[in-house]
Amino acid sequence: MSSLDVRATGGATANEAMALLRGLARAATACALPLPARQETVEPWRGLGFNVGSNRLVSELGQVLEVVAPPRLTPIPGVRPWVLGVANLRGRLLPVIDLCGYVGLENTAPRPQWRVLVVEDGELYCGLLVEQSFGMMQFEPQEAEEPEEASLDPSIARFVRGGFRQSARPWRVIDVRALVREPAFFDVAAI
Repeated sequence: MSSLDVRATGGATANEAMALLRGLARAATACALPLPARQETVEPWRGLGFNVGSNRLVSELGQVLEVVAPPRLTPIPGVRPWVLGVANLRGRLLPVIDLCGYVGLENTAPRPQWRVLVVEDGELYCGLLVEQSFGMMQFEPQEAEEPEEASLDPSIARFVRGGFRQSARPWRVIDVRALVREPAFFDVAAI
């Protein structure tokens, strides 16, 4: 009995109505598209990109508190040349370290591009002057690569914890916390 027949006869028995509904359900199921396959999504890796010498580096998010334009500095006498001075950043004294100078590289970018990465690790609070900040970056898992030892700049190799290749450019993941915890980082007195 079709739906027209049920309306024309003024009604149908409960069994006929159920049979009609089952038939409609079978027809809908037969014509339905399959459900999409369940896919696991992998979150991209996010970090803060910056330049030190000719090295494109990226630090894990959370290792850098903020990025600021180089503040006005007060020189500190009797310190190594890579200790640029101290700044007042919103009421806190911020020692600023030239990261290129610390690792033994020459600055290559023009001064207007320079930025200071503010790092806070426990009681340590300092600024790392870098040549350029690229802001937040994200990398897909398939872009990950282990950098070859020979391709690493020896001045930063001890801080590199992996890398990515994006648009044919290598990005090295640098462990900023390892850098600021290194004993040499605290050896600031000029010899």
